[in-house]
Amino acid sequence: MRALTLAWTQDGGQVLGLAPSAAAAAVLAGETGIRTDTLAKLTWSLDHGELQEWAAAVGPATLVIIDEAGMADTLTLDIAVQFAVSRGASVRLVGDDQQLAAIGAGGVLRDIQQSHGALRLTELHRFTDPAEAAASLTLREGNPQALDFYLDHGRVHVGDIATTTEDAFSAWVSDRAAGLDAIMIAPTRQLVAQLNRRAREHRLDHCAATPEVPLADGNQASVGDVIITRRNDRRLRLTATDWVKNGDRWMITHIGKHGDLTVRHTRSHLTVRLPIDYVRESTGLGYATTIHAAQGVSADTMHGLLTGQESRQQLYTMLTRGRHVNHLYLQVVGDGDPHTVIRPEAISPRTPTETLQQIIARDEAPVSASTVLRELNDPAARLFQAVQRYSDGLHVAAEQLVGPKAVAELDRADQYIPGLTTEPAWPTLRAHLLALAAETGKHPLRHLLTAASGRDLETAGHVAAVLGWRLTALAPTDPGPLPWRPGIPPRVHADPVWGPYLARRSQFVADVADQVQDHVCQGDGPPSWATARDLPTALVREIAVWRAANGINPQDPRPTGGGGELDTAAALWKQRLDRQIAPSTDSSGNDIFGRPPALRRSHYHSRRPYQTPGQRPNGPAAPGR
Repeated sequence: MRALTLAWTQDGGQVLGLAPSAAAAAVLAGETGIRTDTLAKLTWSLDHGELQEWAAAVGPATLVIIDEAGMADTLTLDIAVQFAVSRGASVRLVGDDQQLAAIGAGGVLRDIQQSHGALRLTELHRFTDPAEAAASLTLREGNPQALDFYLDHGRVHVGDIATTTEDAFSAWVSDRAAGLDAIMIAPTRQLVAQLNRRAREHRLDHCAATPEVPLADGNQASVGDVIITRRNDRRLRLTATDWVKNGDRWMITHIGKHGDLTVRHTRSHLTVRLPIDYVRESTGLGYATTIHAAQGVSADTMHGLLTGQESRQQLYTMLTRGRHVNHLYLQVVGDGDPHTVIRPEAISPRTPTETLQQIIARDEAPVSASTVLRELNDPAARLFQAVQRYSDGLHVAAEQLVGPKAVAELDRADQYIPGLTTEPAWPTLRAHLLALAAETGKHPLRHLLTAASGRDLETAGHVAAVLGWRLTALAPTDPGPLPWRPGIPPRVHADPVWGPYLARRSQFVADVADQVQDHVCQGDGPPSWATARDLPTALVREIAVWRAANGINPQDPRPTGGGGELDTAAALWKQRLDRQIAPSTDSSGNDIFGRPPALRRSHYHSRRPYQTPGQRPNGPAAPGR
């Protein structure tokens, strides 16, 4: 932005910088040398009719740069843009829509990109390692391949919460001993307080007792401690244009007799005196901080704790704080709490890579009403919701038809197969058994015990999953609206309420699936997951429906996504797609079975790719039911 500023001013114009936070405004001023302030100051001045001199100077020759625009709420942005445009000024929004946003309504950057396009800067200067810079951009886009860099370079450390906390703290101590500006980041205030206390206790080891002052976070501080300020105060001046800001980190150099502090900024090394009231209300130890509070922080190295429940935006923010190195400490096992020891994630924990992939897939970027409307009109998003509603409808209908007594007896299946209902695959098996009971009229336990009597289960690692696979032979063969989704059982079809409802749901799924097929072929080129493969158009359409119906992240480069917890029919269909995706043609164009292309069978050779209720022998439209 310095080049833009120089070009504009050399042409006779003036440049004004605005940002959502005072810290971001200070960074912008330091990088460009222009006059900067906060969006809040501008809107406050406009509301109170007390326009500042810098704002009153805005005119046709002014360029207004709004930095970190992704962190600003839409209403504040609108006020600032309208003010500048009404005076003839030009406005440029600079920001990242994948950072943590403001509390207010946001998502405007995504709308601008979609409606008008935007320029993207792909060269990062924060990192000393270009490979880490590239990895952060890949992470920003939600691409799981970003994990390769962090895993290959030993940046991911795993264990229970106590182990990861200890490892993060030890690494932070080593970095500080090496003279690096290191920071610890944690997802909760409790973990942050724990890390801050440990950091201070470590610093005070073998040190003589010194006067202490209480901070707003409940901790004590003394000379030599690092603290962080939590409130902007323009009265506490460092220079004529700089003041104490939210997110600034300081070293305490002196404690006054009344509890006031003299502190030195960790980056600029400028000093200021903090009065006792400010210290008690707006300061805390600065060795560790939460992810949200760290958004404006830069350090040499970062050591961050993760529990696995974070979003992609939180992970991205965390991994872009350190200039030299960023380390993750991931909780992958339970905390020993007896109340959580029987939860599925404790019984069958995911691998660290799977947990990180889930975090990347958890997109919590703010979206505007315009974006929501646009996404609701996207066939892929509509298909995922339609499939969920159809499947849930089948399960609820089956449960009602089977009856509460049989359902209650099924839920006590542990008395026949100990531990069955606590396994991760039990919900899928339960739904399958209820569907069979609704179709056959037999008690669901009869189907369960028939499957269990087939072969010995003592060697099975996941009994519920094994029984689900054994039930395949008992399952109905009539197709549903999608190849791997079941049809409507006859007893459900005959129900005067559930039959018509599920018929309409099934028809809607089939219609939207057709729209997904058409939509994937209307772009300028194949989808990103298909660009590196020479896939037939029919297969691309088929995979597109699979991805949409299962809600696979569009950035996931794997055509059929990860394994997940699929039921038997879905797992078999995924295997079928994976076999077709694998290299399967020889030099003559025949497939691995020696069949020429004309003889290959595809689910899409029919006029309508997906079955509708009227086409199924057991569908509501079939006569004689």
